[in-house]
Amino acid sequence: MDLHRALIQAEAQATGLGGNPYKLLTAVMQDPRFAWLRSFSDLIVAMDEAGDRAELPDRAALAPYLETLRDLIGPRHEAGMRIAELVPTHSEVSVAFRKIALLLEEFGA
Repeated sequence: MDLHRALIQAEAQATGLGGNPYKLLTAVMQDPRFAWLRSFSDLIVAMDEAGDRAELPDRAALAPYLETLRDLIGPRHEAGMRIAELVPTHSEVSVAFRKIALLLEEFGA
């Protein structure tokens, strides 16, 4: 969620929506410039729903979610390409991305 939040804030700055939470929420849900972030939102929702069903945090149960995350941040996915653009200029994105990379390493995903 830290990475998701940092990416939204970075895009908000780029689009000039950083100061208006209502416009930002609307943009995240509807604006094509934010469409690449929806895959992260979908993953977070899926994990929340699995947690509600008591299917997490078992390591085996996390595997498909971590695999999806790995694919999302990879260089072949639109999100991964955009993250690569944002990391050098947005420290929050860089820090959150590094945390995710370490987490994926830890879990062997």
